[in-house]
Amino acid sequence: MTFSEAIRTNIVECLNFQGRAPRSAYWWYILFISLGSIVTFILDFMIFWPPLEEMGPFLIEGFGSISDFYINIMPITTFWYLLNYLPMLAVGVRRMHDCDRPGWWFIATVVFVTIMSIVVFQVVGPQSAEMMMIAFDPNPSMSEINAMMARMEDLNRTSSILSGIQTLPSLLVIIWMASKGTNGPNQYGEDPLA
Repeated sequence: MTFSEAIRTNIVECLNFQGRAPRSAYWWYILFISLGSIVTFILDFMIFWPPLEEMGPFLIEGFGSISDFYINIMPITTFWYLLNYLPMLAVGVRRMHDCDRPGWWFIATVVFVTIMSIVVFQVVGPQSAEMMMIAFDPNPSMSEINAMMARMEDLNRTSSILSGIQTLPSLLVIIWMASKGTNGPNQYGEDPLA
């Protein structure tokens, strides 16, 4: 399956959670989403992010809530992800079926990683924004710098633990998606490469 065939197939079959999908269908689509994400992030940055001198207050306001951040600061990227969410889930489920595994394992992993991302963002975001305010302050006091350094240590510890919890299921999905599908038919359908 070529890059363009994978994109076309996954968009057309975005509501198809039955059957099987080869590795190429999944990985080409992930590459498509990743390349699109780079383009949309650059567009968001050029259009919606303020000049550097206004960055401190902007970040404090932007980290007010996760929905405000994504809607106000990254609307194009957010739209891109929402547009590709169902096709990505569908091809992931079909890919799991190709390896003779239940598709709900993939969905459960994606939901868990999404929830953990929101938790990490909600925990780390506001504290990071406060530290940015001090970093962008041309004349911070020593007490502000010391307080920022202490918060950074706590923040690094917390974000490392939360990110580690999030990374383990992500690695499992990568291993599953990179695995060769079963040869011949299985309980989920015919071999997509046959």
